[in-house]
Amino acid sequence: MRIFIVCLIAWFIAQLIKVIINFTKYIIDKKKGRKAKKVTLETLFKLGGMPSSHTATVIALCGCIGLHNGFNSDIFAVSGVFAFITMFDAFKVRLPVSRLTDAFNRIQAKVCGGEAEDVKKVEGHTIPEIIGGFIVGLSVALFMVKVVGIYELELNFFPFNL
Repeated sequence: MRIFIVCLIAWFIAQLIKVIINFTKYIIDKKKGRKAKKVTLETLFKLGGMPSSHTATVIALCGCIGLHNGFNSDIFAVSGVFAFITMFDAFKVRLPVSRLTDAFNRIQAKVCGGEAEDVKKVEGHTIPEIIGGFIVGLSVALFMVKVVGIYELELNFFPFNL
């Protein structure tokens, strides 16, 4: 359960950074008179963008497992494979699909004259976004294990022992 808490913290921090980045872009665009995307509470739960919250989550998982169980443990190897698949999927699968969806929606708008509904876009990530998520996840794992000492804390707010 402790690792789960660390992963949630990493995800939340990554999503919060996205909100801050999007809000900054919104302010800059407004000042320059450009059309600006509004930042809402929904932005906190959107996929895609800098940093990758999926990457932050799986790297926090890997980091906690490695720091607690050892970097030579089987469970660390399993989490490493899981992290690699997650990051590979974000870059090599979801990113091209999101670009194809954009192209398809533009073609569909020209052919159908805007009558058809857009295909929902699944956001992927660029390498810098994945690296950003990696840094967030590793930082959170290191902070929670080495500074906070998540494994030494007695967590009594659950109805069961941790």
